[in-house]
Amino acid sequence: MKPETTLTPDEILAKLEYFCAYQERCPQEVRRKLTELGAHGEVAEQIYSVLENDAFFDEARFAEAYTGGKFRVNQWGRVRIRLELRRRDIAPDIIRQALDSIGEEEYLIVLQNLIAKKREKWPAPNDYAAKAKTAAALIRVGYEPELVFRYL
Repeated sequence: MKPETTLTPDEILAKLEYFCAYQERCPQEVRRKLTELGAHGEVAEQIYSVLENDAFFDEARFAEAYTGGKFRVNQWGRVRIRLELRRRDIAPDIIRQALDSIGEEEYLIVLQNLIAKKREKWPAPNDYAAKAKTAAALIRVGYEPELVFRYL
């Protein structure tokens, strides 16, 4: 069994700087990593403040990057993105701003493209079961039910 080594505050700071520089991080992830690295109390708060003041992480920047990535790469809808940002304790105003960065026209085009892809797999043009499965799949990835049913 490997003996447990304790890191100095400078070593923890260096590891967290790398952690934050690698990809956008939310405050919750930074706090969790501080705990994992063994920083507690005043030392953890000092390191957190240094990282925040040096802009290694920013809640709004994280929310914007997360929203853009999940929408454009994973093609998630606003509902799922909002839930995931809430789970990461992002402030409601910041979530709203991040979701507003998704253009309405682009959002509807992606939704319509997803519906078209699913429709290609339907055995018949008006197959009720296929429509239901398509609607369920799109709602599951976070599209608003009223939009899904309007365009379906």
